Amino acid sequence: MSSISSALHEADKAIKENVKKQREEIMPILKDLIERVQLFSWALQQNFIDTFCNFTPTKSLEELNYKNRKSNILADYNKLLEDVKLVYEKSETLNEEFSSSVKKLENAMKVFNNLCIVVEGKQILDKASHEFGRYNYIDAMVSVKDLRKQLASLKFEGNAGKALSKLNDQAENQLAMYAAQLSIEWEDIFNWEEKKSIYHLTYSLSIQQSDPILIQNVLKSLYATERLNAELGVFSHFFIDKLLHNVIRHNCNIYTEDYLGALVFNIKIDLNDPNKPNFQTIFNNLTAVFEFLQSTLGHFEDGKNFVQVFAESIRYKFFNKIIKDCIRNNLPSCDSSYENYKNIVIELESFNKFLIDLKFVEANESPLNKYIENTECVLYRKKCDKLLSDVRNMLGESLSFGTITAGNISDIPNDSVLDSSNCPNNKDSLWELNNPIFLSKCKISRNVEKIMSMLIEHLEESTKLPEEYSRQLVMYIRDIAIMYQCLIPKKFKVNLECCPLDIALFFNNCFYLAHSLIGPPWKNILPSFLADLLTTVLLECIQDLRVVGLEKISIYLQTQRNVIVRKIEETELPWTHDSYQTFDAAIKSSLSLMEDLKTSWFNVLPIRMYELSMCTLAQALCQAMLDRIFADSKPISEELVYMLAVRFEDTMAEITSLFDEEVELDNKINIWVKFSKMPQILKAQLLEITDLWRNDKLLLQCYACEEIRQIVKLRFPDDKYRLKILIEIQ
Repeated sequence: MSSISSALHEADKAIKENVKKQREEIMPILKDLIERVQLFSWALQQNFIDTFCNFTPTKSLEELNYKNRKSNILADYNKLLEDVKLVYEKSETLNEEFSSSVKKLENAMKVFNNLCIVVEGKQILDKASHEFGRYNYIDAMVSVKDLRKQLASLKFEGNAGKALSKLNDQAENQLAMYAAQLSIEWEDIFNWEEKKSIYHLTYSLSIQQSDPILIQNVLKSLYATERLNAELGVFSHFFIDKLLHNVIRHNCNIYTEDYLGALVFNIKIDLNDPNKPNFQTIFNNLTAVFEFLQSTLGHFEDGKNFVQVFAESIRYKFFNKIIKDCIRNNLPSCDSSYENYKNIVIELESFNKFLIDLKFVEANESPLNKYIENTECVLYRKKCDKLLSDVRNMLGESLSFGTITAGNISDIPNDSVLDSSNCPNNKDSLWELNNPIFLSKCKISRNVEKIMSMLIEHLEESTKLPEEYSRQLVMYIRDIAIMYQCLIPKKFKVNLECCPLDIALFFNNCFYLAHSLIGPPWKNILPSFLADLLTTVLLECIQDLRVVGLEKISIYLQTQRNVIVRKIEETELPWTHDSYQTFDAAIKSSLSLMEDLKTSWFNVLPIRMYELSMCTLAQALCQAMLDRIFADSKPISEELVYMLAVRFEDTMAEITSLFDEEVELDNKINIWVKFSKMPQILKAQLLEITDLWRNDKLLLQCYACEEIRQIVKLRFPDDKYRLKILIEIQ
């Protein structure tokens, strides 16, 4: 182990001595190079200051042997860097003197390189002027642009800083002069104009053909210096806002002509022609415009062409204009066949391919793709959007503006809208979705019937399209159902609070829509997946429609019920002729209210709903009249008793007259029997009342013992006969 350690120690010592020896050999060379760089840098700085500040250089670059000395310094520097790198790699510790000298050399070289840039600037600018004079615009402008980029990163102090500023200004002025000259050349090569007359607009694009080489030189120079888009800025606005705008909207005539060495492309817009151009005409005209620009203005060195560069400034606005003003405005109506759309797609696809081949747009980025690939979707979205728009317009019509009869069953044996009487042995089949659900006969707004017809028509049409569009339509139908239940109550708020006819029609409309959205049933006319989707998605909307329709009529009925009860309760106590007159007026007013409702609701509401509504008010009136009778037990005159009995009889007759057909009111109004017995009790004598109490089962069922005793106290004076009867009525 000791021999190995000794060998390693000797090897390490030898390496250190070798590194030290190399470092000692490099140090003189390093110091010499630093001195050479500093001396030459000072001479270059003086030359730079003299050239751009004093304008009289003491020594030219040739006199300074600039090229050779620069080349030698760079070569020596690169070789020295390799030696320094080897020393650093082998050294375990850094030598401060050596590292300091290396750092000093790096700083000196940085200053040297910067000075090389500025002293060569004069030569670059002079050469650029020479090249520009020889029409070599590209080399001239690119060299000056590159120089300006290099100067932008430099920073000097004192006189050197002033000289740098002047060099920068000279480069900038020279570049501006070149750009101005190029603009003049470009204006001579390519110009456009608009000529107006009463019935025509003529757009002319003129391109000089006398010197094709110069044309390409100017174009390539503008492109290489990234000034082409700036030069095309005004033309871009002209192309989009005027030329494209009118080519889309008007028929036009295109022709070319030669004029003084220029090829002129004319687009003559016919403002007097009432006919609009079709897709094919528009695309053909635009194709001619692009082909003219492409054929006359050519290609650039990196494979790009003029139209491709021009597209960068107009692509977004161009496609927006094409889609909005051309495609959307010229699509066939929603009633058109899909064949018409396929023809449009052929034209769109052809024009889109032309733009892609021209490199106006990348194949996968063209906004026209979605109109080509999803023709049915475009049509169906347009149909659905029009459906929503038509529905919204129709919902603006008054509820009572045009009514029709809906439903075909005037009387259903039970309270359900389902006829269960036809299947007594199998109640389960009653709920089979393929069985029809019947709607009671009623009046509805005509616009609601139109809306439902439109929905069914769209559903049937959607079966010809892919499944995804059918699903989309179902969502539209759901939105329409929601729109009806939200928009109508808001738009006709006052009507649905005060107008009985509108309230009834709204109730009917909601139930008609709910019934119709359940389907004819749907599985009988639509594919299973669509029928199931409709049933699932619309279930909540259907229930909400019923609820909102029932809510409005219920609120109105509650308001009228409260009015009736309040009028009866306002009658004064005890019974007098005056209080009877007030009582009688309140009843007549209530009956008049119900008669008015009959005028508005009879043969409008479904018969069951009409009966239920009128019976609700009749129940309130009957209950209020009975409560008024039992409110006071003080005896009253026989005349008043008779008048009350007659009032009850007349009220019964008038309530019965509210229903045209024979209606069993005792099944509809739970106090009807009690109410109908009141005239009999009021007219009966003392012994007759006792007999009725003992023998009349209906009387026993609907009247409490205390109520009969109270009527006896009301009817007869307080004597032993009345007391005897009161004892018997237990």
